[in-house]
Amino acid sequence: MAGLKNIVGGELRGYTELLEESRQEAMNRMIEKAQAMGANAVVGIRFSTSNIAQGASELFVYGTAVIVEPNASKLPDPFPNQG
Repeated sequence: MAGLKNIVGGELRGYTELLEESRQEAMNRMIEKAQAMGANAVVGIRFSTSNIAQGASELFVYGTAVIVEPNASKLPDPFPNQG
C-alpha cells in the first residue's frame, strides 16, 4: 500500500501517526536527560531523520540543556499610575 501511495500521492496516516509518536518519545527522552543534568529548559531544539535500511528510518532530537533563571525577582509594573 505504501508503494502505491508513493506513486499516486497522499498521506499514509499510519506512518504519519508513527512519526508523531516517535517525535514525542524523542522529546520526552531529551527532557528527561536534561532534567537529570539539573536543567530546567532546553533551547535550540532540532529534529533530524535518516534512512537506515529499506523501509526503516531513525529520528532523533537534540538541543542544549540550560538552567533558566529570572532576570528580576518581579517584573516592573508597566502601568504604575493606573488602577
